[in-house]
Amino acid sequence: MMHRPHHAFGLCLAIVIVLSSLIWHPEHSQADGPKEYQIKVAFLYHFATFVDWPSSTYKDTDGHLRICIMGKDPFGESLDATLRTKKIGSHPLEIYRNPSTTTLKHCHMLYLAAAQSSQLRTYRQQYGSANVLTVGENDIFIQHGGMIKFFLDDQKVRFAINPDAINKTNLKVSSKLLRLAKIISP
Repeated sequence: MMHRPHHAFGLCLAIVIVLSSLIWHPEHSQADGPKEYQIKVAFLYHFATFVDWPSSTYKDTDGHLRICIMGKDPFGESLDATLRTKKIGSHPLEIYRNPSTTTLKHCHMLYLAAAQSSQLRTYRQQYGSANVLTVGENDIFIQHGGMIKFFLDDQKVRFAINPDAINKTNLKVSSKLLRLAKIISP
């Protein structure tokens, strides 16, 4: 597991905690505060800061950390606007929407829209225990081997982690992220 400077970790942890406590009200306008998927974009970024990928996973992406979105993109412009200039360590972020099969196998993080959740099983059959952090939003996703699932709890965006799925890879997830999550298994 990579060690991060204590002050930077503390800042990231504080941001994750604040984001996890934000309340999302569907009836609010943009001016009232962040919407559900804006909050989820921030979570995606912070998930990446708490996960270490094997260095070999960067050779096919020119050193970039690749976030892939399968299905209809619920994030819209906020994903690009928020992550455009961000880096995880020395790795600039790049976003691929509905990547080809060749590109898909080089994703570091794969977000599957709800309608794509059942495709995770097919992906796992094709690529085995690839070092890809999978993120989704429904129980089918977890049942098919998904790793992190978003859910709403009392109108707050929360996340659950399936450590069994993560343990089948060479990803190293910070215990600090695990402490913030609801732990689930299929």
